[in-house]
Amino acid sequence: MRTSTSPHETDAREELVPTPSGGLLEMLAAPEPPLATLVDSLAALAPADILTLLDRITFHRIDGLAHRTVAKIPSSAIEPWLRSALRRRYQRQAAATLAQGLALAEILENLDSAAIPAIVMRGLRSAEWIYGDCGSRPFEDHDLLFRPHDLDRARDVLLRLGFEARTPELFRRGGVLIDLHGDPLGARRRPTRHSILPLPLDSLFAEAAPGKVAGAPALLLRAEDELILLAVHLVKHSFDRMIRIADLAHLLARRGRVLCWEAVRRRAESCRALRLVQLALESAGLLGVPFPETLRGRPAGALEGALMRRVMELRPAPYTGEILMAMQARSLAEGARFVLDAFFPAGERPDGAWRQAAAIPRRTVVLIRQAARDVSLRRVG
Repeated sequence: MRTSTSPHETDAREELVPTPSGGLLEMLAAPEPPLATLVDSLAALAPADILTLLDRITFHRIDGLAHRTVAKIPSSAIEPWLRSALRRRYQRQAAATLAQGLALAEILENLDSAAIPAIVMRGLRSAEWIYGDCGSRPFEDHDLLFRPHDLDRARDVLLRLGFEARTPELFRRGGVLIDLHGDPLGARRRPTRHSILPLPLDSLFAEAAPGKVAGAPALLLRAEDELILLAVHLVKHSFDRMIRIADLAHLLARRGRVLCWEAVRRRAESCRALRLVQLALESAGLLGVPFPETLRGRPAGALEGALMRRVMELRPAPYTGEILMAMQARSLAEGARFVLDAFFPAGERPDGAWRQAAAIPRRTVVLIRQAARDVSLRRVG
């Protein structure tokens, strides 16, 4: 795995002072939580409140991080069953991650033997590089990034290893799910994402470094590119789960002092993602990890400010990410195309203008129901 001695990672030396906000979820997920405050807050909870807290921890997928934090607290200062519940969840996640790592290592070794360059995005890469802990970062699949001309050969490798193709990009073998990407944003189903945020695939590969994930050979993104992609991914998912915010916060806490923030700015500006990166980094403040002043942007406008206030209250509005991404469009026409693509992803859009128009009411109902479901889940507790 690449260390933090790269010339790309040597500029910034701003102090990062952990001061997470007072919410229980924020303190449990923070890199450096205020333990005394956390103990007092937990002690004030009734048993029913603790059950609600566990539900919210599960929704935000921070069970492993909560266990790491609670493990720092003396046994006498916390309910034993809360500690044991979090420990069991952590152990299950650690076991699942180890099993997933064995499968991923097999895939990466076979890709390497076939001379097919692959970049592991998020998932196990984040667990190893950001958290250094197999039980802290849950994930559902393995996102592998390839150059488009290598995708067919990568598919052949997976088929030889016994994976079943569910779609041209999605492969499954037992409980192992592999998602093949020919671009870093998942723009196959949503082509306008690339027009809004033209992330340079060739440059990402050219500046990636050989390393290891799950002990097997892979290409590792430059640290600055890793941060940008995690930030955009967080926005793309509308700040829906705290674990995505935690990815950025823990990355900053662990490696922020050796990141080249000027390189982050240049790369983000070149792909028109700077504002999204700034907003994503702003959310890391929830967990007490500010980012350098040199990367802070203009004050938020009315709509942007309203959306981010809800993000900072852990109740993001539905489709926050789509709105923020649409606001990066260079023209109204480009923004309108992006909104249509969000409303009807290319892979699901019916053929013909009349069929599309007829399907709009049905699609609207589906989206409203999904938004209502998301809101109800976030309101637990």
